[in-house]
Amino acid sequence: MHERVFAEVELLRKKYPALEHGEQFNWVLIPMYPLPPGRFNKNETRLLFAIPIGYPNTGPDNFFVDVNLRLKDGGTPPAFNPNANSSTGSAAVPGDWGWFSWHPQSWRPAASIEGGDNLQTFLTGVSLCLRGEESA
Repeated sequence: MHERVFAEVELLRKKYPALEHGEQFNWVLIPMYPLPPGRFNKNETRLLFAIPIGYPNTGPDNFFVDVNLRLKDGGTPPAFNPNANSSTGSAAVPGDWGWFSWHPQSWRPAASIEGGDNLQTFLTGVSLCLRGEESA
């Protein structure tokens, strides 16, 4: 698994150069993840997600952001929980976290990274969730 995850993390690093990951490649942190313009009370947030033990057969589930993330009008985003303990586990990095109860609508990995779902397609889904275009 580590070789595959390493390769996928390196692909993500091209877009997010400040990306961090766990020593065992069991989590990814993007320190300045851009948010959809005009939707939230800030332009970017920390974004953290776990890479499950069964990856890539088991895809990531849920993701963490800054606990103070709110909609532009001050409301709480749909599916947002203001604590560091998600339904799939606690945040792997210490800090003030909130999490989105968000699950990919489908997860179809393939033997090759490009042939199916991967960490890039997971982040595409995260972006849809943050834009309010895909339900939790």
